[in-house]
Amino acid sequence: MTPLHRNDIAIDLGTANTIVRNSTEDALFYEATCIAIENKYGATRTIAIGNNAKKMLGRSPLDIEVINPVSNGAISDFETTKIFIRSLIEQAKTSALAPRVGISIPRNLTQVERHSLYEATMLAGAKEVLLIEDPFSASVGAGLDVSTPRAKMIIDAGGGLVEASIISLGGLVTSAFTKEAGDFIDYAIMEFCRHNKNIGISKETAENIKKNISVFNDNPSINIGAKNLINGMPIAYELHLNDFKNIILNGMEKIRKVALKAINEAPPQIAPDLIEDGVVLTGGLALMPGLKEYLQEELKIAIHLSTDPLLDISKGAWLIMQNYASYNQGL
Repeated sequence: MTPLHRNDIAIDLGTANTIVRNSTEDALFYEATCIAIENKYGATRTIAIGNNAKKMLGRSPLDIEVINPVSNGAISDFETTKIFIRSLIEQAKTSALAPRVGISIPRNLTQVERHSLYEATMLAGAKEVLLIEDPFSASVGAGLDVSTPRAKMIIDAGGGLVEASIISLGGLVTSAFTKEAGDFIDYAIMEFCRHNKNIGISKETAENIKKNISVFNDNPSINIGAKNLINGMPIAYELHLNDFKNIILNGMEKIRKVALKAINEAPPQIAPDLIEDGVVLTGGLALMPGLKEYLQEELKIAIHLSTDPLLDISKGAWLIMQNYASYNQGL
C-alpha cells in the first residue's frame, strides 16, 4: 500500500451494521449502525456508538436517545449520521490529515439523499468523498471481474434492502430492489408474536429466531423472555420455530421476485452467461438457512454463496477507491 492511500477509509454504511476499513486487511469497525446521544442540561454528547449503543436500546434513561441513523439504506437523521461518521473517521484515519472517504450506497438513493450523505461526510472531516454503488462494491469484493463483456449477476441481501443487479463492461445492465429485506422479516416475526401469541419480543430476539429457522427441516422449540401483552408482566415463553416457517418463506419469495425482475429485464445476450456462471449471493441475509437452496430451486440457476458475504461491500469499496477512475463509468 503506497503512502498516497494510507489515509483512505471505506465505509459500508448499512441499515443493520456498519463496516469500516482502511486496507484490504481486517475490518477496523464492524458493529451495529447505532448511536446513543445524551441530551442533558441543554447540551448533547455522544455516549456510545456501534454495539455498545445497540445494547442500550429499550434500556436507556429518558435523557439518552438511542438512534439508528440509517433506515432502508437511506439517511433517516442527518445530524446523528454526521456525528456517527465523524466517530468512524476518527477511529479509522491513520494520520492528522483529513482522509479520503468512500461510502458504498444503495442504487435507489435519490440525488437529495446522496447529497445529504456527501455533505454529512464532508462535515464529519473528510477531504474528499466518493459515493460507490453497492452492486459494484459487492461484486468487486466478492472477486468478480465486472470489466469484461461477460455479464455477472449478484444478489445483495441485507437488512434494509435486497438488490439484484447484472453488470457487464463496468456498467449496470439491469437492477431491481425491495425494501422488504432482513428487517422486514424481523418485524413480521415480532408482529406474529404480538397478534398470535399475545407476547412482545425485541427486534434482537426476532433476529435470533430468524437465524435459527430452517424452512426445509423440522425445527425445535426455544425458550425466550418476553412481555405478556395481556397483563404487561415479563414471561418465560416456549416458541415453536415451525410456526414461523411461512414468514421466512415469504421473505425468500420477495428476494426471488427481485432477482427474477432483474433477469427478465436483461437482454437475451445475457442469458448464456447466467446459465454458465450462475448468480453470486452476498449480504448478511445470504446466510439465512435455506435461502441459497430456495433460490436455486426456484430460479433454476446456480446460486453461489460468497465466501465472505458480510464483508464483500466494504472490501469492494476500498478496492474500487484505489482505482476509482477505471470504475467511474459504472458508478
